[in-house]
Amino acid sequence: MALLRLAWWTVRSRRTDFVGSFIAMVCAQALVTACAVLLESGARAGAATGGPDVVAFAVPFGFISLFVAAFAVAGTFSLCVQQRTREIALLRAIAATPRQVRRMVAYEALVVTVAALLPGCGLGVLLAAGLRAALAGQGMFSPGFRLDFGPVSLASAAAVCWVTAEAAVWSSGRRAARVHAMRALGEAATPRHRAGWVRTAAGLLVLGGGVWGLESIADSPGSSSDVNAASGMVMVFMVAVALLAPWIGRLVGAGFGGLCKLLFPGVGFVAGANLGTGHRRLASAIMPLALTVAFAAVSLFVPQMKWREQHRQDSERMVADHIVTSGDGLPADAARTVRRVPGVAAAVGTTSTYAKVLTGEDDAHRGPGGIAQAVTDGPLGRVLDLGATARGAEGAAELGAHDVALSEGLARAAGARTGDEVRLLLDDDRVERVRVAYRYPRGNGFGDIVLPQRLAARHLMDGETLGQDTVYVRSAPGRERAVADGLATLAKGRQAAGWRVLDRAAYAAEARHRQDASMTVTYLLLAVITVFTSISVVNTLVMTTMERSGEFALMRLVGATRRQIGRMMALENAVTVLAALLLGSAVAGAVLAGCARALTGTARLDLSPSVTALIVGGAGALALATGVITTRIALAQRPATALRAPG
Repeated sequence: MALLRLAWWTVRSRRTDFVGSFIAMVCAQALVTACAVLLESGARAGAATGGPDVVAFAVPFGFISLFVAAFAVAGTFSLCVQQRTREIALLRAIAATPRQVRRMVAYEALVVTVAALLPGCGLGVLLAAGLRAALAGQGMFSPGFRLDFGPVSLASAAAVCWVTAEAAVWSSGRRAARVHAMRALGEAATPRHRAGWVRTAAGLLVLGGGVWGLESIADSPGSSSDVNAASGMVMVFMVAVALLAPWIGRLVGAGFGGLCKLLFPGVGFVAGANLGTGHRRLASAIMPLALTVAFAAVSLFVPQMKWREQHRQDSERMVADHIVTSGDGLPADAARTVRRVPGVAAAVGTTSTYAKVLTGEDDAHRGPGGIAQAVTDGPLGRVLDLGATARGAEGAAELGAHDVALSEGLARAAGARTGDEVRLLLDDDRVERVRVAYRYPRGNGFGDIVLPQRLAARHLMDGETLGQDTVYVRSAPGRERAVADGLATLAKGRQAAGWRVLDRAAYAAEARHRQDASMTVTYLLLAVITVFTSISVVNTLVMTTMERSGEFALMRLVGATRRQIGRMMALENAVTVLAALLLGSAVAGAVLAGCARALTGTARLDLSPSVTALIVGGAGALALATGVITTRIALAQRPATALRAPG
């Protein structure tokens, strides 16, 4: 209890040192609480009020929020402990044991977590309510969905944030506490320049795993799950960057520090020296800004890349004049019914299912899989041009009873060539030996496997019936008007069943509407996360600058002017911002190139210059403005007052 009282007294007496950690913890509590509230409310809600949709939204959002919150909390708490190395060294010098120091630091994290609990949870509930209202307005949530949560959500969020804070201070507290008591003050005055070999090895291992994972995903079939996994690799790379932060700080400090000395004689020499010796502080300032740039770029550009590629393939693939759909599904004889409309040259029904191509002889060995389209008999090539390369669209139209077609990406992942016999695992977990009739490149937004509907019908679960999702219709030459009128009459007669007839323009407009709704959700989530990471950027830069108030006071007492110190800090801030933007852009570029390869087969990026400039310029302007304002605040103190400040 004595250490807990000491931690409480330390936090109360050094509020300015812990305010950054408190702000980070409040934001983390808000994000994690919002996700927990939505998740519990979705789990309690039934399917009629959209509970499964809420859970499907809350799980990935919660995962991303947890990662960003952990990153920010870990950075601010570690920086707070690092700034108090001299104080901890004094405790070691008066016989405090390493275990006592570690426990005191852990108690300080507990005190800050408890202090942030009430405002963080309150903001989290408000954020959850705002997300519910915004997403319900976009049609993503049912209007009947209401927040319904109990203490479990709040307690879980608080526990997650506390564990995150303790994990953040564990490494820093351990590093500060393990120094020999007689050497403690010396190490406090001269920060260690050597990074731990365990941390370095872990960083290199995570970095290598990220590169390997990205390469594997880039060579995958390019389905939505593959692209989402590729975009998630930004988290892996940022973990590697955080582990290697001391080395990054040293490289940036040495490289840019030498450049400052060369280009700016005088003030550049002082700035270069500070960058070289304060590499840990430099790394702490770089990390949140690099995370903001990398995460914002990946979150914004990956959905755009997916929709752009899907729109391109949809446009090239669509040969049908009309598309018949229904929100409740079409009956099994829908294609046959449509085919009887006068003037219809071809009508092919499709049903979405899932299948895997087994790559081993053992049935338990799973291979690559994806969305499969079970198609009715008929000339598929007359309604959909899949770009089949082996036998041509028309020749590939008819599939035999044991024939399938594979997308180029899935065929490549399975090692299957045209004419090969492969083993297909279907819905009922039974294996069917089939022949690859052809491969096609235009599967994005359609499916990775095409198989006969009569083959899929043999593998239904008990009690299931095989209906149809969509019927693609092609008119005979010169009969377009007659077919349109006939389909309109047919849909009117089936109005109770929800039949809808769309032409190509209406079908494309509906796809654009889905894209707009999806991008609205993306923008909303991006705004929430970006606000949090921006707060983290400002928080960290304020902490690293205000820490140096005593240093600024000493420089002024020995003759440096406020203008000279301001120029020095402007140069250091410019180096920090430039290094962070380069690092974040490198991570984002690697991930986006992997996503592009998975989608299009090439790593060439086609990014909007204006959006790119907005992300990079906005992050850079925020960091530079924060550095300038904080430096002016620090220099506004009288030197004697700054030197009397604790720390």
